[in-house]
Amino acid sequence: MSNRHFYAVIIAGGRGRRFWPLSREAKPKQLLSLDGDKTLIRQTVDRIGSEIPPERIFIVTGASHAESLIETVSTIPRENILVEPVGKNTAPALALAAAHLLEKDPDAVMVVLPADHVIGRNNKFIEDIQLAAEFAEEKHSMVTFGIRPTLPETGYGYIEVGEKIDGKVYRVKSFKEKPNRKKAKYFLDSGQYLWNSGMFVFRADTLMEKIKLNMSELYFHWEKYFESGNKKADLEKFYGSVEPVSIDYGVMEKAGSSAVVIVASFSWSDVGSWQALDDIWEANESGNRTGGGGQVVSLKSEGNTVLSGKLVALLGVEGLIIVETDDALLICKKDRSQDIKSLVDKIERLGHKDYL
Repeated sequence: MSNRHFYAVIIAGGRGRRFWPLSREAKPKQLLSLDGDKTLIRQTVDRIGSEIPPERIFIVTGASHAESLIETVSTIPRENILVEPVGKNTAPALALAAAHLLEKDPDAVMVVLPADHVIGRNNKFIEDIQLAAEFAEEKHSMVTFGIRPTLPETGYGYIEVGEKIDGKVYRVKSFKEKPNRKKAKYFLDSGQYLWNSGMFVFRADTLMEKIKLNMSELYFHWEKYFESGNKKADLEKFYGSVEPVSIDYGVMEKAGSSAVVIVASFSWSDVGSWQALDDIWEANESGNRTGGGGQVVSLKSEGNTVLSGKLVALLGVEGLIIVETDDALLICKKDRSQDIKSLVDKIERLGHKDYL
């Protein structure tokens, strides 16, 4: 396909809760530097930048952290930062992006990337993106990427693989919600399921055809916004009228035979919790991982993750996450790291909003 029709749409929403207390409302995960010196969103922009120039990279984000994001990705034109009045999940966000892309290019192909993933083997990533774009361009396919599971992960959605189309490209048989551990183990053992990466490639007009077919109310309000010339005042009306729906539930699960999955050739982590740092940060001989510039001294302590600017001494503890910031301290078991969002919700209910 011609790269001149190739556009990246980076989804940079989120409220900064799963990596609390390091992440906050004004500084969600994508604005953190968890894997090297660059923020996750800067890495995302750089990763796709070898294939797509800055003027064809769009970012959909929320008003609360738009300015911080603009400073972080200063190479992206200001008009390409699409600020949602309020978060309504990924279907409205991608419809918003499609409106701007179709105004520029009726043949636009959207490469949809979350802003906060860690991806390795970048050459393989680009190869897979190019393959997906070919299917999207030529066959009007709705393409997603699946990751071979390595453990019975309950924090991810899954994709059931259908018939093989070509090489590493398969029909999607079904999408599965985040499972319990028993079902996740079945998914892993069967060999017929992939982790849902949350990355997609499709033509912008194909996306809107699917939304028109499966989400008529969203399409009705989107069409008014698009026909108005994407004016800011009409954006408020658009977002005030639509319901929050994910692109997976609203479109991909109903896409039928046009939904295809590519088995990813690259390494991937959505860094969905503090425990996910086990796949990113190097462990010492005791299996402890450290960040933040501080010193960690341990005795008979294994498998802990510590982020602090201070000296932290560990004695006889295992499998803990310890995160210190200027105003807060988190201590939790690694296997409870998915529950941090619930903990932060409780902090909010108790009125401690200054810590969020």
